[in-house]
Amino acid sequence: MTRQNTAIYQKIAEKRANLELLREFRSLTDELANELEQIGDQLETMKDGTSSVALILSNWQRVIQSISLASLSLLKSTNTATNEEVDQDAYPEPLIRINLQDENEDEQESESNDELNGR
Repeated sequence: MTRQNTAIYQKIAEKRANLELLREFRSLTDELANELEQIGDQLETMKDGTSSVALILSNWQRVIQSISLASLSLLKSTNTATNEEVDQDAYPEPLIRINLQDENEDEQESESNDELNGR
């Protein structure tokens, strides 16, 4: 009978050790899942940032073309005039922004914004 009790106690000790390993494994698995969620959130943030950078870079060519166009008249005036006649106050053409939306669209947008804001 003593052998059976010893064998039972030995099995109980093994089961407790297995239970402790299972708890540790579960804890590590939960930590890994949390870390992966944080990495996923950080990747989402990086994706949003790279989209913004891509939008800026896609417009950069237009910005350079606009600056070149504005400076074109300054270049022409310096090429046509002699070195002594160059105007010291010569500036590039001013750049302006023109709203391409129709005025009715602007009014509709402001009315819908007022409705959304509760005004």
